[in-house]
Amino acid sequence: MADPDNYTDPPTFLSHLQRNPRLQPYEFWPLVADSTVIVQHLSSVAIFVACFTSIYQEKVSPVSIVSLGSTCTIIGWFLWDFWVGQEEAARTALRFTSLPDQASNGSTKEPRRYASTDFDHSRPSSSNGSELSGLGLTMGTGNLEVPGNQRYAEDLLPTPSHSSLLTPTSSASTGINSTASPRIESEKWPPNSTFSAHNEQRLTTIRSTIVITAVVAGVSPILKSLTVSTSKDSIWAISALLLCLNIIFFDYSGGVGVKSVFSFVDERLAANVMDRLPASLSTNAAVFASIVLASRLSDTTHVYYLTLFSIQVFGLFPVFRRHLRHISWRGHLFLTLVLVLGAGGGLGLVLSSSGSWPGVVVGMLLWSLVSAFGMGGCSWWLIGLQRYKNVVTGPWDPARPVIRGGGWE
Repeated sequence: MADPDNYTDPPTFLSHLQRNPRLQPYEFWPLVADSTVIVQHLSSVAIFVACFTSIYQEKVSPVSIVSLGSTCTIIGWFLWDFWVGQEEAARTALRFTSLPDQASNGSTKEPRRYASTDFDHSRPSSSNGSELSGLGLTMGTGNLEVPGNQRYAEDLLPTPSHSSLLTPTSSASTGINSTASPRIESEKWPPNSTFSAHNEQRLTTIRSTIVITAVVAGVSPILKSLTVSTSKDSIWAISALLLCLNIIFFDYSGGVGVKSVFSFVDERLAANVMDRLPASLSTNAAVFASIVLASRLSDTTHVYYLTLFSIQVFGLFPVFRRHLRHISWRGHLFLTLVLVLGAGGGLGLVLSSSGSWPGVVVGMLLWSLVSAFGMGGCSWWLIGLQRYKNVVTGPWDPARPVIRGGGWE
């Protein structure tokens, strides 16, 4: 008599039982380091609330707040633009190559564009050290200099950019020796544009800035009268709820979300980039909260300034923070310290009756202590929770594919 389909041999039933087979124990200091992302965002929200309250209580001029915010935004944009340029230069040197056979045969066929998984950067170089080998391709390195930011260029956007490519110099068209090293040609995007892709991105950013500034200035009179018939208690409750939604649904993963003109060349690349942008619910909730709060201000220009400041804090600043974390860990820690001190000083200025410097200093100390205690306490609490993890697996469980490095195992 045949055994049923669900038959299990009793003596060997528990021989392959495993408990927590993929458990990765947490460590204290890495958890504290990762929690700086949360502290940065909480401090940013606290700074915005302190700025609104200062304007509402007429302790600080809104012009000074927006001027400081705009100055920081412009400096951050220049840094971001510099980082993107370095990233594209590094990716050009790392991701694109040409077949020597095309150069020797004078072929004009467009070279293949390789994905990030095509290259094995851990592959040792050739014996003479003058060539890079991989997938049967060789590329001379005598006059090819790889920038020092090779590491973060691979981490920012795994999919190769379409901003530039390496093509061989054809002997048939130029008369130059076919063994010459490859040259770099900048690809234009859009194709009929006279600017490079990076310059097109800059122009797009400038145009978007002008349009957003003009739109906010145009709708400021409407926003001022948006909540005239609503009580203050309802406004404070709605704003607090929206800011809580922003904090809860914010993307703390730390992935770099950069939406550039290159994203529209490939739909898969666009999806890959868009998945790493901040959650739309979080950003929309913060902007809506700022609009609701701005509607309680006394002047139309104040409404304009606060709305513009909220776009800088909740829309642009998170992108800069993600880039800075991937590029410079020391810069990330320094920015965390500045935000903690700024949030504490702003809350101390708002809560103190006279708005004097002692209140600012006390606020800095209290917010710093609360942040340090929260980072350390929550890290220890999360480590202690691992003892209660109990996942039992065995041969009776369905097989689960493991995806690593873009391939199936």
